[in-house]
Amino acid sequence: MIERLALAFSIPVIRYAFFGMLVAGGTLSLLGVIIVSLHLTAIRFTLMHVGLLGAAAGLSLGYSPTLGAFILVIGTSVVMGRLGKEKSLSASSVSGLFMTGSLAGAFLLLAATGVPAMNVFDIFAGNILLMTKGDLIFIIVLGIGILGVFWVAYRELQLVLLDKDLARSLGLPVDAIVTGMFLLLGIGVATALRLVGALLVDAIILLPGIAALRFARNFGMALFLSALFGVLACTGGFFLSLFFNLPLGASAAMVSTLILAMSVLMKRTIH
Repeated sequence: MIERLALAFSIPVIRYAFFGMLVAGGTLSLLGVIIVSLHLTAIRFTLMHVGLLGAAAGLSLGYSPTLGAFILVIGTSVVMGRLGKEKSLSASSVSGLFMTGSLAGAFLLLAATGVPAMNVFDIFAGNILLMTKGDLIFIIVLGIGILGVFWVAYRELQLVLLDKDLARSLGLPVDAIVTGMFLLLGIGVATALRLVGALLVDAIILLPGIAALRFARNFGMALFLSALFGVLACTGGFFLSLFFNLPLGASAAMVSTLILAMSVLMKRTIH
């Protein structure tokens, strides 16, 4: 086993994939706490559809579909954050608007340009083994940035997630903070698209946060447990894939699902 690990880690792409998953699991998973606390579980599905449109646009213009998806997902997340502050628009209305519009736009664009649909849908599969050293550096920088945001704005984020009206009465720029959180979510989803594909984004971002909030008694514990579960899901999925020759993204998603299932069972047992 040790020899097999040593052989695997002697290959650069394997090392990049492992450390990329490790950093993503420990940092992108923090965003799941925001998603669940703000009742935005539909946002990641919306951004997946937006990513599909971005991929179609990228291919149509002769650019990378991943780059197209990344740019459009980040831009849309900011717009959704701005629209989300409108009292006349619910989160579900905003999500439905972008989800349906993006899917329709993607198919219309494919039909108009003649780009093969399967080339676009490849983004839903993902392949972390295509990660380069530059990708790994980007993920590390992003991870440090996410940790920095939670460190610097810990109390502000905690208060906004707890009670927006109270935060506003205390003079906090709630709208700007919410928009910033949407931007972080967009960057996180776009990065996860690069790692494991749109269909497995939940393995890194959503499920660890849900599991963490089942046990956490405060905001700090929620962040710690979410990061822990994210690391366990990603590293566990990595080694499961390595030793049993299974798809990496699907393996990480399965481990993440098992962690959530165990958290549900343990919580019921405790009660």
